[in-house]
Amino acid sequence: MARPDPQYKALQVGKARDAARDDAGEARLVDVIVRDTRTEFDSALADTKRLVDSLTRELRMAELPGRDTLAQSLTGKRKDAKAARQTSARLLEAIQPLADVLHPPAPPLKAPGAVCAPESLDLKPYLRILRWFLDDEETLRVLGFPDQLDGPGSISAILGGAMEMLVASKDKAEAKTLVAVTDRRIITAKTSAFLEQAEIRQDIPIDRVRYVRAATTQDKSARLAIDLITRDENIRWIFHTDIDTTHVDALAAALAESMTIPDVERDALQRRPFASIEAGTKGESTGTRTAQPTEPAAAT
Repeated sequence: MARPDPQYKALQVGKARDAARDDAGEARLVDVIVRDTRTEFDSALADTKRLVDSLTRELRMAELPGRDTLAQSLTGKRKDAKAARQTSARLLEAIQPLADVLHPPAPPLKAPGAVCAPESLDLKPYLRILRWFLDDEETLRVLGFPDQLDGPGSISAILGGAMEMLVASKDKAEAKTLVAVTDRRIITAKTSAFLEQAEIRQDIPIDRVRYVRAATTQDKSARLAIDLITRDENIRWIFHTDIDTTHVDALAAALAESMTIPDVERDALQRRPFASIEAGTKGESTGTRTAQPTEPAAAT
């Protein structure tokens, strides 16, 4: 349904306001029109903010070396990355004043108190890109840079300890995975894809955390590991030995605060086939107990 023309509504309000001096019904009509207009305005403003925020973020990402820019998509000149970035920069400069009015820029993101990373790692590029994804009121609690084993069913998961030994043999100064824990979610990414394309691997709402375990790997290095079980998957992060264990413990603690299983999931688990298997077992046992022994046949 098309929205009423704003000019028509303005005339309608003016006419109703004039009549409202002597008619209580017209006065109520003025209130209804003003309320509906405010609702429509707020909705349109929210949509505009989201659109401008998305456009601004996309234009900022154009500076990343591996990112296909909006300008490249518009012009079709994907090979001329330098020209596309320059075009994106000019577009961003033009739209920035409007973006700042609609959505005042957030301050630069600061490193949290707990950072599970080698001291030599420069956090600034990660924090700058993370700022593009976090909401205004979202708080970054912990940053981690572990090695992440692949999901269940993969070769790495099947080989288990052998994979951990392989990870331990790699260059310890090179971070492979980014883990950012906020008060709302867990963001993971491959560091190379994140820095080059702002690509996120996982975005897990914090209320999907089911269990967290801090463990030690079984290889000779005996490195710290964190096992995270969510509603949908199992994840293992392994940390290099030169990372402060106190910070790894802080990461595990921040995740553990959200450990819970909703009643609806618990009920669903309890309704699984075990209940019918248990009932069938009881029925078989009952049948055995009530069966009467067979009388031996009489000799003839």
